[in-house]
Amino acid sequence: MAKPMKQCNHAGCRQLVPYDVRYCDKHKHKSNAETYHKRMYGEHEGRYQQFYKSSQWRKLSRRFLENNPICVKCYQDGVIRKADVVDHVIELRDDWSRRLDESNLRSLCYRHHNQKTRLAREQREQQTK
Repeated sequence: MAKPMKQCNHAGCRQLVPYDVRYCDKHKHKSNAETYHKRMYGEHEGRYQQFYKSSQWRKLSRRFLENNPICVKCYQDGVIRKADVVDHVIELRDDWSRRLDESNLRSLCYRHHNQKTRLAREQREQQTK
């Protein structure tokens, strides 16, 4: 059975694409470029993206993961799981000055990092309302 089709999400484009695809081949690149531009040059986002690409952060996070290879949250739950991400306990948005402070870092797996980030984002959105 064939997948259901829908129109491309680009405004005015009538090209049919599979239901689980957002853009046709013609507009896929344009949407990726717009997302990249917003992320890199947005009002405040660019500063954070530039930091995470810096050699200082890459060296520090690599060394920190080598020294702390186990997810802190999983270990507290009695499970030993490899850490994938170096997380800022106090986020950069809340305190920029602690971005390279090792006492503000911890090793987390993707699952726990995504949970923590989602909760922090939700709290920030509630404070702005």
